[in-house]
Amino acid sequence: MTIYHGQENVSKDYSPKMHEQSCATDQTVTDRRSVIRKLAVGTVALAGCSVLPAKWTTPLLEFGALPAHAITSGEVASLYGYANQVEIFNTGEKVSVDSILQDKFVFPMLGPDYGPRFLIVWSDGNELAVSDSSRMAMVGSESDARKFQPGGPYSHNNPDIPTMEVYAKRGTHPESVTVYY
Repeated sequence: MTIYHGQENVSKDYSPKMHEQSCATDQTVTDRRSVIRKLAVGTVALAGCSVLPAKWTTPLLEFGALPAHAITSGEVASLYGYANQVEIFNTGEKVSVDSILQDKFVFPMLGPDYGPRFLIVWSDGNELAVSDSSRMAMVGSESDARKFQPGGPYSHNNPDIPTMEVYAKRGTHPESVTVYY
């Protein structure tokens, strides 16, 4: 007996049992392929999970000063855009400005030795920008009077100012002052 299945001519030996076996083989091949795919995906996922740490931690960041040629864009927040810094701690020295005592910070070098311009930042947040380190700079209000003296020949060879000095805002007692240069 000849049975037509679609356009195909099926042989006379056709039996429903053979058709079932043929379908079962196709299904087995399909099942094997999906099992292999699932195993591959599972293996990749397992490998990816094994690389992850057991517990997430906050990343540790370390900051350092970069040379001027290494800074390409933006500012380094900790250095205000400058390449170097020096910090001097409050030793309790005072200076009398208009008969009012202010905290005085004495640096080991002359102002211009730190560069042509710099930024002075006290630990209490007050700042003084110095655009010419060879000239005295200050905030000139009576309640403030933050001041920078370059020292030595830049301070008219005043023997009381042999090196750079910085005076804190009146009425404040910051722990330190940092010069960014």
